[in-house]
Amino acid sequence: MSHGAKKASLTEKYLPKDLWAWLRVKTSFGTTIYDCAKSALEHPDSNVGAYAPDPEAYDTFKDFFYPIIAEYHKVDVETLKSIHDLGDASNLEDLPQNMADQIVSTRVRVGRTVKGFPMASKLTKDTRLELESRIKEALSKLDGDLAGTYKSLTEMSQAEKDALIEEHILYNDAEDKYLASAGGYDDWPVGRGIFMNKDKNFIVWVNEEDHIRIISMQKGASLKQVWGRLVKAIHAMETVLEFVRHDKFGYLTFCPTNIGTGLRASVHVKVPKTAESGKLNEICQSMDLQPRGVHGEHTESVGGVYDISNKIRIGRTEWDLINTMWIGVKKLLENELA
Repeated sequence: MSHGAKKASLTEKYLPKDLWAWLRVKTSFGTTIYDCAKSALEHPDSNVGAYAPDPEAYDTFKDFFYPIIAEYHKVDVETLKSIHDLGDASNLEDLPQNMADQIVSTRVRVGRTVKGFPMASKLTKDTRLELESRIKEALSKLDGDLAGTYKSLTEMSQAEKDALIEEHILYNDAEDKYLASAGGYDDWPVGRGIFMNKDKNFIVWVNEEDHIRIISMQKGASLKQVWGRLVKAIHAMETVLEFVRHDKFGYLTFCPTNIGTGLRASVHVKVPKTAESGKLNEICQSMDLQPRGVHGEHTESVGGVYDISNKIRIGRTEWDLINTMWIGVKKLLENELA
């Protein structure tokens, strides 16, 4: 999410006016509407500002979440149905060499919530460790090029963590103030960890913002290889873990900006000319893309390299979103190389 101080957050815009009555409503996990809105209340510069502390929150507080989802994702929530199609990676088009040379790396991830558990802010220390243990056991069953090793953050030295963060493999260390206020970093770093295969091109983040983030990544511009690996990993993990899926919203995540497919497909791409000309945001907006710095959300560009990803996560299939992102990146590069 990008954050601008001048306009009200979607949380402020859609927080029910009869708040006193709503504060008495709770999910079976004990979530109140205050828990959902807490981050935006502490940070008025939030863009969205809402978080779902458990899967039930989306429907228990539908008067709050549904309009936020409708506005952010540009969908009609009344007619919305979860649709799911991973497509065939071999049908993805390769970029011309001059465009491919501008792409530093390609990365796709999906966020997932394990059934039976609340999201980050409602996990106790014990349930977080139980969840970590269950995910770790599931990951140990992966084989072939997906086989790898799991390491808890509490077992890692600072030097190890720093090296993996520098490689864009490990998440930053509890640095997002919006997520912190939402309770996303409670008990940090307990119950968090990372799984990596031998080639470090298949990674699973455990209990960072979401229960699971399944990531496929590599240097260069081969979205075909990256997407193919991710699809294989999703199928493998769905045989060992059950994920929360909503009939209307698809896969549920802690932040409503990620629900639906839970998919974020991105490239780190060199577009200094486009950025300097002011066309970067214009092109990204027209293609429903989100530009941000190379070290993640709320960071700056380094050396004209930007992280470009799909902004929309819901109302369309994974296959559609992957292709839309790729077309948008081509458009940016056509402008850059013109």
